[in-house]
Amino acid sequence: MHLLLLPLMTNPLLASTNRILPALVTPLLPDGRFDAASAERLIEHLYGQGVGGLYVTGSTGEGIQLDFGIRRQVVELATKLSRGRGTVVVHVGAIQAAQVRELAQQAAEAGAAAVASIPPFAGGYSWEEVYGYYAELARQSPLPVLAYHFPGLTGQQPTIAQLASLLALPNIVGFKFTDFNFFVMQRLATRLGPDQILYNGPDEALSLGLQIGAHGGIGSTYNFMPGLIMQIYRHCQAGRFVEAIAVQRQVNDIIEPLLLFQWLAATKQILYWQGLLDHLTCAAPRLGLSELQQNDLRMRLEKTAIAESLVR
Repeated sequence: MHLLLLPLMTNPLLASTNRILPALVTPLLPDGRFDAASAERLIEHLYGQGVGGLYVTGSTGEGIQLDFGIRRQVVELATKLSRGRGTVVVHVGAIQAAQVRELAQQAAEAGAAAVASIPPFAGGYSWEEVYGYYAELARQSPLPVLAYHFPGLTGQQPTIAQLASLLALPNIVGFKFTDFNFFVMQRLATRLGPDQILYNGPDEALSLGLQIGAHGGIGSTYNFMPGLIMQIYRHCQAGRFVEAIAVQRQVNDIIEPLLLFQWLAATKQILYWQGLLDHLTCAAPRLGLSELQQNDLRMRLEKTAIAESLVR
């Protein structure tokens, strides 16, 4: 009976009109433990800049590389600091599918609004296997589930019909769509039910995704330039698409040099310069930027419109 009622329930991700969720980085101490002080500072800063919530322990949050203890700490802190302020979506994907149910249960206990998961991809999986994975996650999860389309990471290229078939599963409430194929995004948007949601993934094209049919965005660079991201979102909400694209150019002026470096290490480097992280540590074996790379990144960012806020 519980599953039969799910399609009639209100999607908590549609409850707020502010659907900009930074894909939160996970601050780490030099020994690899969770840096809660930096995480709290970053989260407070993001809410101060007007974001609508947080997406935690995804690829930007290094979730798959972290042990369960750290993942739990991140989720508990994010939900605690978000109460009454924003929506928390927890990425629960893991290499071992059996662990996903436990992570979803932890997210529910902490008070998250929904969970999301990258499809299984390490080693290669058929569509039948991917579909079965989401069907089982949707059945077992105590929270609504976002499916995730990220062919640049998974190497999977499902058809529009295959992606849309996930929307028919009870307890699947939408998609995080991280791809530059806006035809597929728009076609998928037309398949959404009235209580389902679509998040744009590529930060480089937030303004386009919102115009095509996305309800909001989830992105890595939102961590260090939430002000510009919120400008794009507000312009699009008001139908000011020319203005949104103008701000998108400023965002892309920052993203273009960032892509010359390992993106997560570069993101943490900027957050360190901003005083939001105390350490540059990434989950092993990921290395931070070398001194030469730091100087190169600084030089390139100093040419951007908001340089003073990126490389203090």
